[in-house]
Amino acid sequence: MVNQEKIRDKVQIIKDNLSKLESIKRTGLKEFLDDPFMSDAAIRQLQVSIEAMLDISHHIVSRKHLGTPKTYRETMELLAQAGIIPQQQLPTLINMVKFRNRAVHLYDKISSEEVYGIIQDHLPDFDNFIRAIVNYIK
Repeated sequence: MVNQEKIRDKVQIIKDNLSKLESIKRTGLKEFLDDPFMSDAAIRQLQVSIEAMLDISHHIVSRKHLGTPKTYRETMELLAQAGIIPQQQLPTLINMVKFRNRAVHLYDKISSEEVYGIIQDHLPDFDNFIRAIVNYIK
């Protein structure tokens, strides 16, 4: 059985970070690019949100005995195969995992423009994940 409290705590971390990212989102591109701390903060909030998303995913996969994933991508694939997240959401989640890996290992290859674009266009992807997980644990 999944630990709903643990999942809710991780969901709250994502929501708290999204609130901070929404604040940054309202910043104009020039202001964002002129302030290196803003980009750094955004990358960190995105990374932690994706980490929380992965923690939730690993917990469900483990507790539901869905398989033994060797990669973060496989974890997401197992959730989709089990119908816990919509199949059409899978490519987006895989891209989020790829961004997390770049933020951790290839941090010097992430541009502020890319981060700004993610914040402007992809924050709802976290909401979609949260909605799928909350519907699952009801």
